[in-house]
Amino acid sequence: MPFLDTGRPAPDATSGGSSLNPRVVWLLGQAKSGAERAPASRAASLDDEADAVLAQIERLEVQKARLEGRLVDAYAALHSVEEQQLARLTTSTPVPITADQVAAQEIACATGVGAGEVARRLEFATAPRRHRVLRELLRAGAVSLQRALRVVVETRALGDDVLPDLEATVLAPAPDGSVASARLFATRLQRCVRSADSRAAEERRQSSRLRRTAYGRLVEDGMGTFTVVAPAERVVGVLDRVDALARTARAAGDDRSIDQLRSDLLCDLALFGVVPSGTGVADEGSPGTGLLSDAAPATVRIVVPFEVAVGMSDAACELPGHGWVTAAHARQIMTAPGSVWQRLAVAVDTGRALELSTDCYRPTAAMVEHVRAVDGVCRAPGCQVPADRCDLDHLVPWPTGPTHVSNSDSLSRGCHNGKTAGVWQVERVRDDGIAWSSLAGRDYITYPRDWREALRDPGSGPPGPIVPVPSTSASTVAPPGADPPPF
Repeated sequence: MPFLDTGRPAPDATSGGSSLNPRVVWLLGQAKSGAERAPASRAASLDDEADAVLAQIERLEVQKARLEGRLVDAYAALHSVEEQQLARLTTSTPVPITADQVAAQEIACATGVGAGEVARRLEFATAPRRHRVLRELLRAGAVSLQRALRVVVETRALGDDVLPDLEATVLAPAPDGSVASARLFATRLQRCVRSADSRAAEERRQSSRLRRTAYGRLVEDGMGTFTVVAPAERVVGVLDRVDALARTARAAGDDRSIDQLRSDLLCDLALFGVVPSGTGVADEGSPGTGLLSDAAPATVRIVVPFEVAVGMSDAACELPGHGWVTAAHARQIMTAPGSVWQRLAVAVDTGRALELSTDCYRPTAAMVEHVRAVDGVCRAPGCQVPADRCDLDHLVPWPTGPTHVSNSDSLSRGCHNGKTAGVWQVERVRDDGIAWSSLAGRDYITYPRDWREALRDPGSGPPGPIVPVPSTSASTVAPPGADPPPF
């Protein structure tokens, strides 16, 4: 523990030729030399040491909170500057972009802090009067930024007049005068918010319905999880129904566990609209089967480079917009019954797709698909929205700029609005890069998606020798019948 500030000199790191931490060596030496001391004295010395270390931790937490207070003040200052800059911009048509969005994107790009966290901090920073108690406590080091933001989020629907007393109550010390534990803090916050205004609680419940959503992510071992945010009664109804289906299938002799059946049946219903035959839980005449069967089947896209498909590489493969799976898993997906392969010709040396163009303002369907394949994700700095969810933008506005792949890029709606409003200045640079300059004078460059990126990982190949793949130039077009990556 060489960072400890206990007022005692640290020993020489090479003392006794030991490779242990110098602080540990010193403590061991102290214990050895003090073996003749009374046990009570030795215990007292360790107690003093623990108290000194704990006191240091307390001091550092206070200093950290004060520094976080300065950070929030800096967020507020940047927001004020960006607001004034945005007010000076003029466009031919109004663009729905705010100073909050501009400042959030600036900070996220400059620091790497997640967009959600930046947005919460800005919400706190730009409401100094509403959260004056929180701001004062943060500057004094009496509350952490994490707890302060939790209060900000949980009290969004409450009026300004109830916040000072609520925040003081929630952040008060524990009954014994110590710092309130995380559990006590959470309990107080929930109780105070629910008690502040029962009518507001009902309004919050109604407004929360607007925030219902569904999202998923891939986890380890080729598995994934998805989350559905919906009214409580619908969630309970879904859980009850899938549980009943699972138990019926189990009673009919299915050897899967209840948990496995819940997962499989829920996915079957969402993907295909029906429960597959053989489970003992659905027949053609079952109530609701016709309605469910009307649902369109789901589409799963996976990028499998040629080398992975034929077993020359074990590079991970991407489910665009979701994450990565192993090469073996990818080969299983692509060879599953009903799989449809779509060939995308790319240059082996750069991993970039080939170009198409048109003389019209509106790009062809083939061009749209191609630009999305070239970009992979939104081409704005720091944005990772999948290209198939983005707008297709003319880098140089038409008709000055042609409708051509070299003048087209994929931009998420928020990033597109920022570019249209003049918040970002853009230009094409070498290697098909797009240079972005923000209102704060920060410069970034984004490049087309390298679809062969995983193959460049030195650990992506299988054991044993790998058959070399010849390089081709960026302008090389794969001949008919060839299988250039990725599928």
